[in-house]
Amino acid sequence: MSTFARNAASYSMRRFRRCMPWLAACLFCGMASAATLPLQMVHRIVVQGTAPVRAIVPGPDGTQVYVASGREIQVYDVATGGLAGTLPLPAPVLDMTADGRAGIGYAALAAPARVVVFGLHPLRITSTVRLTDGAPSALLLDAAAHALYVESAAGASLAKFDTATGKRVAALRLEGALRQMATDGRGTLYVANMSHAAIDAVDTARMTRTGAIPLDGCTDPTGLAMDQVGRRLFVACRDGGRAVVDTDMGFAFQQLPVQVHGAVRTVFGFHPFGASGWKGGAFSAGDAPQLTAVRMNAFISYSAAGTYPLDGSCESLALDTAGRGLWLAVAPTSAARSQTGAPVELWLLSETAGASK
Repeated sequence: MSTFARNAASYSMRRFRRCMPWLAACLFCGMASAATLPLQMVHRIVVQGTAPVRAIVPGPDGTQVYVASGREIQVYDVATGGLAGTLPLPAPVLDMTADGRAGIGYAALAAPARVVVFGLHPLRITSTVRLTDGAPSALLLDAAAHALYVESAAGASLAKFDTATGKRVAALRLEGALRQMATDGRGTLYVANMSHAAIDAVDTARMTRTGAIPLDGCTDPTGLAMDQVGRRLFVACRDGGRAVVDTDMGFAFQQLPVQVHGAVRTVFGFHPFGASGWKGGAFSAGDAPQLTAVRMNAFISYSAAGTYPLDGSCESLALDTAGRGLWLAVAPTSAARSQTGAPVELWLLSETAGASK
């Protein structure tokens, strides 16, 4: 047995016995998928320029939205759709995240590899952190732990930075095709790894890989999002599979029949459309011109909620943490872009009135 197989088996089996009483009740939950998600367009904003949108960060009060595109951060007024400000960057941006309460943003740049730290109000660069572990491919911020994690798929590495000092704390070598990250807020970081159809688990205090969660029936995981309260990990795979993982047990206890193929990113939030709507939902979008969702009915019950048609692929997505809806950057198809020069658009989707009644 390989080292990976032993680690995966150990990680799963030492937690399996804890949850046997309710596991059987979960295996057949959520097997039916609704046809169309009950969503409506709230705002539609044209993104300036032709560069891809690498990340979206909704402003903390909902009046503005931040977009990472090309060599700049763009800020749009949500009500009017107008460009409210830009922050030029010295190199193309690959990812962006922000701590809205602190008013601080982080942008990962490619060449040379670095993280630019910037203020949201006013919009200005405050510092730059040099990266030595390879070109960055993704960022993950754990604001409560004062930690910024920088993934490098090219460098097969994961580095941890202290956001208070800007210093690199530690780094870990992670082999494979690394994709989206998620944290449980309790000292464990998860990384979708397409090379072995599993989720790598990392102890963030020691920055060591502790094992992997195997995914049966979910090949090439790309999208990852965490429910930190229920300790559920939502996984979206390139083959169209969707899985819900109990991280205490280290086991994918529910498989959902979404069947929308392609690489995606995933986000999760409680009450994504306000207090009277869904209890929670995990949303995925990417290569295919469809948004998919897994709806949380209870902490042990989830269902494939359906799909929502897009005008093209989704370059990025983000949930407004105050329940104002889901943001997507929708790129037109290649044919439409070449014929008409159609721009990327920001869509803000919310639940159709009365849909949860």
